[in-house]
Amino acid sequence: MTTLATRSSTIAAPPAVALSPIESTTRAGVSLDGADEFSRAVIDSVVSRRGDTLSVSVTSDAEAIAISTRLELLLMTVGMGAGSVSARVAPSFMEHTYPAMRSLTEALDEAGFSGMWTAVGGRNIRLVESWQMFISMDTPAAESAPKASGRPDTLLEVVCADQIPTGWFRSRVVPRSSAKGLTTVFYSTSSRSADGNESLFDRVRRSNLTREWRDGVRRHFDTASAVTAAAS
Repeated sequence: MTTLATRSSTIAAPPAVALSPIESTTRAGVSLDGADEFSRAVIDSVVSRRGDTLSVSVTSDAEAIAISTRLELLLMTVGMGAGSVSARVAPSFMEHTYPAMRSLTEALDEAGFSGMWTAVGGRNIRLVESWQMFISMDTPAAESAPKASGRPDTLLEVVCADQIPTGWFRSRVVPRSSAKGLTTVFYSTSSRSADGNESLFDRVRRSNLTREWRDGVRRHFDTASAVTAAAS
């Protein structure tokens, strides 16, 4: 059984990592066609160090994991030499974080990095000088990534942002995500929180749409709309 700490010793020769364009499908069969524009916007912001704040409405949690896995894999491999620290924040460890960690480690193995990545502190994945941190509201991490001080400098992903209290995000995440050029992205399958009030995701989405209206630069994306438009 393959876990975050152990992996099979017999790995078939994997395909090379595709840097661009981001692949339109994953091994789970989840289509990323509707997320291409979002993914490219994220990568463009990271590469240019603009530090954009982007949001995307996804059709399911599985789609969010598929998109973030591809982004995380790409950024970890590109940053192996120079170093990078990215973080993924989610409400629940078992429901949201563990599946994402497993997806990333499987993707690393399939991309040819089996034996090169290591799990650190149970919540961090290291590939040479690249770090991917996983943070869950319900289960605080016991150990931060060494030299990272719990502060991402490349990409911050906030998953299921409609389920994360705005107050918690502002007090616990914002103070640790002030690195210059840090790109921040918010995912959600819903723009409303469970109690019916305006959610963190809804606030970010509304802000992004307002800024889009003012300057014409797209900051909010919707994979369901893109799929519907392609089919019509």
